[in-house]
Amino acid sequence: VHRALYEDVAAAGTLISDYPPGTEPTKASFPIRNRLLSGLAVGMIAVESGRFGGTLLTVDHALEQDREVFAVPGPADGEASEGTNRLIQEGAAKLVLGAEDVIYELVDRFPGRLSGRRTMPEQVREQRLESVVGQPKYQPKQREEAAKSDKSDGKKEVDNCPAVEYIDWRDYREKLTDDQRDILLALSNGDLVADDLVEKTQIPARRVLSALTVLQIQGLVREQSGKRFHAAVRLKME
Repeated sequence: VHRALYEDVAAAGTLISDYPPGTEPTKASFPIRNRLLSGLAVGMIAVESGRFGGTLLTVDHALEQDREVFAVPGPADGEASEGTNRLIQEGAAKLVLGAEDVIYELVDRFPGRLSGRRTMPEQVREQRLESVVGQPKYQPKQREEAAKSDKSDGKKEVDNCPAVEYIDWRDYREKLTDDQRDILLALSNGDLVADDLVEKTQIPARRVLSALTVLQIQGLVREQSGKRFHAAVRLKME
């Protein structure tokens, strides 16, 4: 099945195996293969794992080889998250939510090849702060003028929503996974709770929660009171 890939790697790279050419693959050979994978890498990321399985065996190899080990957390009651959550709980793996977290951990070891965490632009920071307090951040003079306006017309000031950025969907969708795209499109039509997103997109709850976490980190989605989520950007579809 993978003959073409085998030939491409052999032609442009290096093939490494504990077994001589022509050896038939068996179930017992995979853990041994995983030892090579962890040994050739700077570290490994456990995305999902049950309490037992090949992923945890590879983690054991990585720890023995003094490699960095990272784990993505999952729902407390998820069978596919039991292994990764336990790794984090026991301190065997560092909790990560995205690629940027891994780069942050490794940048000091490879200063010439990796870039550190980028500083958040001031405008984006202000918008996020505004979304937390529910209204724009006024300067003293602005507050005074707003108070005078309230007294003059007898109307109570209504909280203003922060400016919403427009993004070109054609350019941006390539940067997102299928789950993230479907969820962001669903939220562009209105606020939804996670259960509504599961029903609307037909994506399993575990993947919905994972995608929501990443979208929040990217600043594309915000969580409101009542565990409701809404799109933090507007999509330009044309």
